[in-house]
Amino acid sequence: MTIVDALTRLIAPSHLRIASFDGRTAVLTAAPVRVAARVEVVPATVAAPAVPGDQQSGRPAEQPDGLEDIVVTARRSAEFSQKVPVAVTAFTQNALREKGIANGTDLQNFTPSLSVLGDVARNQETYTIRGMGGTGGAGTGSGPGVVGYFAEVPSTVSGPGNFYDLASLQVLKGPQGTLFGRNTTGGAVLLEPARPKMNKVEGYIDGTLGNFQRTSVQGALNVPIVSDILAIRVAGQFDKRDGYVRDVVTGRDYLNRNNYSLRLGVQLNPTDTISNYTAVSYVDVNEHGGGSILMSVNPGRPYAALLLPYLQAQQARGIRRTALSVPTREVSKNLLVLNNTEWRASDTLTFKNIVSYSRSRSTSATDRDSTPLPIADLLGAYPGSYNNNLRTITEEVQARYDDGTLRVQAGGFYLDQKTMAPLTFQTVNPLQLGGILGGGPIILPPAVQALIGANGPLLPALSLQPSAEVHGRSKAVYAQVQYKLAPTLTATAGFRWTWDTYGGHIQSYQSPDSYQVFNKLAAIGLITPAQAAQVIGLNANLCVYDAFKAVAAGGFPTLKYPNCTSPAFDGRSNGPTWQLGLDWQADPQTLLYAVSRRGYKSGANNPIVSLFLGEQHPLFGVLPEKVTDAEVGLKRDWTLGTVRARTNIAAFYTWFSDIQVIQRAAIAGSDILTNAQKARVLGLEFEGMLIPFKALTLSGTYSFNSARYLEYNSLAIPAIPQALTAAQPSRDLAGTPFSFVPKHKYSLDARLALPIPAREGDMAIRATWSWQSSLRVTPEIQPFDTIPSYGLLNLRLEWNDVRGAPLDLALYGTNVLDKQYRVTSNPGYNNSGFNNSIYGEPAQYGVQLRYRF
Repeated sequence: MTIVDALTRLIAPSHLRIASFDGRTAVLTAAPVRVAARVEVVPATVAAPAVPGDQQSGRPAEQPDGLEDIVVTARRSAEFSQKVPVAVTAFTQNALREKGIANGTDLQNFTPSLSVLGDVARNQETYTIRGMGGTGGAGTGSGPGVVGYFAEVPSTVSGPGNFYDLASLQVLKGPQGTLFGRNTTGGAVLLEPARPKMNKVEGYIDGTLGNFQRTSVQGALNVPIVSDILAIRVAGQFDKRDGYVRDVVTGRDYLNRNNYSLRLGVQLNPTDTISNYTAVSYVDVNEHGGGSILMSVNPGRPYAALLLPYLQAQQARGIRRTALSVPTREVSKNLLVLNNTEWRASDTLTFKNIVSYSRSRSTSATDRDSTPLPIADLLGAYPGSYNNNLRTITEEVQARYDDGTLRVQAGGFYLDQKTMAPLTFQTVNPLQLGGILGGGPIILPPAVQALIGANGPLLPALSLQPSAEVHGRSKAVYAQVQYKLAPTLTATAGFRWTWDTYGGHIQSYQSPDSYQVFNKLAAIGLITPAQAAQVIGLNANLCVYDAFKAVAAGGFPTLKYPNCTSPAFDGRSNGPTWQLGLDWQADPQTLLYAVSRRGYKSGANNPIVSLFLGEQHPLFGVLPEKVTDAEVGLKRDWTLGTVRARTNIAAFYTWFSDIQVIQRAAIAGSDILTNAQKARVLGLEFEGMLIPFKALTLSGTYSFNSARYLEYNSLAIPAIPQALTAAQPSRDLAGTPFSFVPKHKYSLDARLALPIPAREGDMAIRATWSWQSSLRVTPEIQPFDTIPSYGLLNLRLEWNDVRGAPLDLALYGTNVLDKQYRVTSNPGYNNSGFNNSIYGEPAQYGVQLRYRF
């Protein structure tokens, strides 16, 4: 480490600070001790710098200027955040607890430039940073442009069960492709778990009770096994809460919480130079899913006359009650096993190997039309099966050389993904006149509904997909060099090349049970028995994709399940990422940097296009995204008499090409992934802290993001009669803003320590306000195409170290003004003929108790 860093750590317990340093002589002065703010730090490992502070007590890791600093791994090694030339927002476990951050939707309220996109499936969160990263998943390949990492392993950070017993949570902004790899065009979210400590038994248990029958418990236990050699840490969490949207027909509550997580960490240091960390993490979610609300109906679409009465009923009910045709659910089981081994071969050379195995399984049932009608409903997987069942293996080797002047990091990365069992799907849409290849939907008058016992005017047609599979591989090599041009001036250059392959297959047929209704229609004389037999004979067990191809070729569909073909779709892409930067440590409290980076996101393909238009059609293949940015930043700690302050500022401009965007319900009601040609994002981010006196800590964040398409001509979609898809002309969408990117966001946090005797503990009140401006949910003009601006107020009264005991007590309230706000939207008005939204959580309050030992 540098002389300044080393001296800073050595003198921290004495409460001195470095007043000046000319490279040869350091002048030290006294610094006040601040107790108003509390912080946790990453426990030291072989590679981590020693830092003061006690993680479990929550006591601050005091820096000489009275401001805490958090250890981050933004450059794949442990460093203090104020010394890293990267725009990073970092949270300790205490900060997550005190701000009520339990998932990505909460996290976005306190992180500049971060937006978290939801879907009708509420837990399928996609992170967007600086306007980049939110699109992906409509085809094979691609994926989100902001990747989550757990202990340096690519992992999911979507949904509940991840943000507990952490040493730190870090949000890195801008392309991170050199050291972190593919798809980090927008940034990365790093979860660093609390690792086992040697020679110390400690732990905590934290419980919460609140309204909506909230019951939440988490805890951890650290146990040394062999002195200085082996220790383990066991942690767990569960969270249960009633939903805040209720179905008026079934009484089912939606948007509830019901999940638990378990984690085991094993730290083995067989020698002074070897550090071996093994972790096993398991997350289990079994929840009722999203209670979506129908917002508008397009009167020019086929189902308008049927949907309008349901829209009127929904408007009369308000946003906390709904009526759905599907008992929606979100069920998932995620297992991650990893090993991170470090060997310090010498004082300057370190080798690292990171290997992981993960298995993610999930099934979800969603009602995309948000009504009791069977339109665009996903019933989930077959019983005992999953919509997603993915095995992922990663392997990374890294060598690091650091002599104080030159640091070199180089390595290779390999990822292999495949489905472990056939993926299955059950989808419901209205039965078409004459079958799936016939005319429009069958709409029954009330009298006919009564005669045949139909549950509504639309007859449901069940489409079954008994087998689907996806796979992918990614390989990369990389190197990054940091060189000190002068004791305080460092240049950085890095390069990475990534190769990706991806593909899969799918099979689908029509359930024979759906067509037995034609016998009922024949029984009441609406059709003849011969007509009923003809329709049933043609459609029952009909292979869907084979039928589409036969009709497109001018033939007649004949293949029946189980003799369906399984169309395959494969693709590949590759590309470079790089980084060039310069940072200047002007003095111990001031860091300035400038950096330019290149990001790459994997290409993709659209299986639905290959089925109807062939793999040679321009809509089949999707180009990789390319991002180039330029960023300048300043990190500065200030001392103004007895006042302490921190200001971190970053300004950036991003050139974006071949942006992967979704065209909604483009073919046969399915979304497809396409490319917009060019875009730009410019913005500013600010994070600050002010301590006017020791009892009061003020902090705030702000971001400005202007993200617009410069050139965006959507690809024309031809008429596909066999897919019931009308022609869609190309549209010029240049000048439209990005979806789900607020131009302005800010948060304000104030913590005031109350004047109680020191022997009674530390009591404080905290108020947090977060606000974001309006944002578009689609580049197209339609009703509810914008989520209005909103602000959320959280309050907290906390009493830490109650009467000198290792006990912390808090009363909390979130969204105390009970603001009604939308967190996601399905903008299908111009395509499917309706749109819907999910609303954010209402006011919640409760009590939190934590015991430390």
